[in-house]
Formats: sequence, C-alpha cells, structure tokens
Amino acid sequence: MDDSIVRDTSSTRAVDTTHVIDGIEVASFHDVVSRLCAAYPLEDPVHVEAIVLREWEAFSAGRPLVVPTAVEEGAREILDQSTV
Repeated sequence: MDDSIVRDTSSTRAVDTTHVIDGIEVASFHDVVSRLCAAYPLEDPVHVEAIVLREWEAFSAGRPLVVPTAVEEGAREILDQSTV
C-alpha cells in the first residue's frame, strides 16, 4: 500500500492537492486556510487560522500523523551523540 498517494480533487471552491497518510486524508495548513478564507470572505484570515489551529489541536491530541523531516534529522543527531 502506498501511503503517499497524491490525489488532485477539484471542486467549485478550489483545486487542491491532498495526501493520504496512514489512511487519513491530509492537506497543507496553507491550503486549508486559503480554501476557508475563500469560502468565508467576510471572516478575518487571522480568525480563520485560529479556528483551524484549535480544530487541529482537538483532532491531534494523540501522536502526530506527520512530522517535518528535520525532526528526524534532529533525532538522528541526538541518537548519534548517545552512541559516542
């Protein structure tokens, strides 16, 4: 199974790219905020971002679904130090 399937989904709102990771559909923070700001143009973008962050915190209370690759690099540096 390919966990990095990229799917282009078109809608009346916008064209966006989503990824499926571990069976969960994800999109970039920027894409989500952009789509919501376009759908709710009277809302302050800062308010939209705050709502998305609050929802993300509620959804992701467990282990992270994705991490930046720099996190892995940092972990390698720490692990390399412990073997010296």
